[in-house]
Amino acid sequence: MTRRVSLEGKIFRLAPILALFLALAWPTALDGQKTQEEASPILIPLKGLVNINRTMSLPGQGRVEMIGFSPDGRYVAMAGGNGALLWDPGSGTTRVLTVPKESPTFFCTFDFSPDGQTLATVMGKWRLVLWDLKSGGSRVLDGARSAFNAAYSPDGKYLVIAANGGGLEVWDVLTRKKTSTFLKKKDDTCSRVAFTPDGKHIAASYNGERIVLVEASSGNIVKSFSGHQDYITDFVISRDGKILVSGGSDKRIIVWDIGSGEKLKDINPLPDRVNDLDISPDGRLVAAAIGPMMAPWVAVTPETSVMIIDLEAGEGRAMRVPFCYSVAFSADGKFLATGISSGEEVAIIWDISSYGIAEKFKKDPFETTAEYEARVGQIEIPYSETIALSAAQYNADRGGFEIQFKNNKLLIQVEREVAKELIERKTGTLRMSGRLKYHNPENLKLDGAVLEDTVTGKKFTAVKNGEIRQEAK
Repeated sequence: MTRRVSLEGKIFRLAPILALFLALAWPTALDGQKTQEEASPILIPLKGLVNINRTMSLPGQGRVEMIGFSPDGRYVAMAGGNGALLWDPGSGTTRVLTVPKESPTFFCTFDFSPDGQTLATVMGKWRLVLWDLKSGGSRVLDGARSAFNAAYSPDGKYLVIAANGGGLEVWDVLTRKKTSTFLKKKDDTCSRVAFTPDGKHIAASYNGERIVLVEASSGNIVKSFSGHQDYITDFVISRDGKILVSGGSDKRIIVWDIGSGEKLKDINPLPDRVNDLDISPDGRLVAAAIGPMMAPWVAVTPETSVMIIDLEAGEGRAMRVPFCYSVAFSADGKFLATGISSGEEVAIIWDISSYGIAEKFKKDPFETTAEYEARVGQIEIPYSETIALSAAQYNADRGGFEIQFKNNKLLIQVEREVAKELIERKTGTLRMSGRLKYHNPENLKLDGAVLEDTVTGKKFTAVKNGEIRQEAK
């Protein structure tokens, strides 16, 4: 499945954040010297630092068993037993794409084309439909078999379909003609499918018991990944094509080396079965929706969670997300979407851009203080957090907003007319950004702090005015 993509750009109409973390000159006093206040670092307490923030959600009823971001960052697609839904969080609008005429045997799945212009949906015996996201039109892939899943090739020229009882079918998107059929054997089924990033191979879940890697040109099986004790529910390939991660109803996640076919990690036992998986763009984090077997959305119980596994650090943590059955990272890895079925919401988007900060600054018990300070003194981490502004915070005499941020008093320099626009911004569109660095064992400092208006892409310098003194208890 190549659906695991993107929030880069417009999901909150975000400008790329990394480009903003530049060293900004502090404003100078009239005599050209920095004042003591302006030179003071903006400190963020390490203790209790929140590194997973709920950003926004989509209200509604339904069951989302697949979720993904479009490559251009404008849309979030969701799918389940009721069809597919396209959400534009920037405008708040939604669009229903595929609705079954009767109770479906399989839930809907989808894949975005690499250019983000088309969404392919498939739903059991219903036809595969290609939706033009710009014009709103659609095309039917006539002749495609009843299918579980479909995936685009990296160049967007082909679609591979995991056909129900028909193996793998490869279709030319432009001509809408089938070019080849692989693994077609009686009673054999491929339920999940994805191209490798180089487009040379196709990975497919084969009869739910193993994952096979076949040549895209010939259909020959070149590798087989077997290790689960029960049905394989999902798998995903890293963006660099080096690892494959699979999850199953046997309460385990296996990380595979695609080149050698060997297991790199076997993570078990998990609290429950794995319903959905994704891997971050840098290949470091694996997110898994874990919980009881899927049932009609009106009958589910809330005992589900999202497991986030740091493959580099060898650590994992569980985040309780009731009624969650699908996960997806954004293209820049800063956001995680969860598809849910609470009866009140169908999707939640989480800001995980600061994930792992606290753990990275944790002192090893066998590490001397000098070693610890030398190590963390070299660490710099991009950081951003959403904030809101009000007219009451604007000081016209000082030409900016005076706000409180993490026990700091800040002045954000903004012209008056622009300030009037900023207080009208929707939640999630204004962000305090910078680079976190080590300051002392209890605090981080935020260097190059700016207020970022993600609607216009404008940035405004933030300087420190003082600190918020905590009253002694």
